[in-house]
Amino acid sequence: MALPSLDPVIHQATRLRIMALLFRNRVAAFTWVRDTLGLTDGNLDTHAAKLEEAGYVKRGRALGIGGFQVRMRITPEGDAAFRAYLEGLRAYLAMEPPSRAPDPEAPP
Repeated sequence: MALPSLDPVIHQATRLRIMALLFRNRVAAFTWVRDTLGLTDGNLDTHAAKLEEAGYVKRGRALGIGGFQVRMRITPEGDAAFRAYLEGLRAYLAMEPPSRAPDPEAPP
């Protein structure tokens, strides 16, 4: 059985965490994502740009009580890609471990 490939855009650790937050919350303030994940503005912006280039995330401005705020939302394409990523991980976890010959150095 061939294992699925894991989306390299999502697989990067920080982008995976961003996608997980957006998958769960659908829409979030940029500052909330930044603070929740302990990122800098620049770091989050760089990763959000990669996710946006892939069509997985959209960023926009919304007027709030304190003025405009940048919001991030997962797109339908991002939702589908994240679900496929999760299925790929499940496939890896469901694999049978390889059979190994007994280790001659291991105690009986």
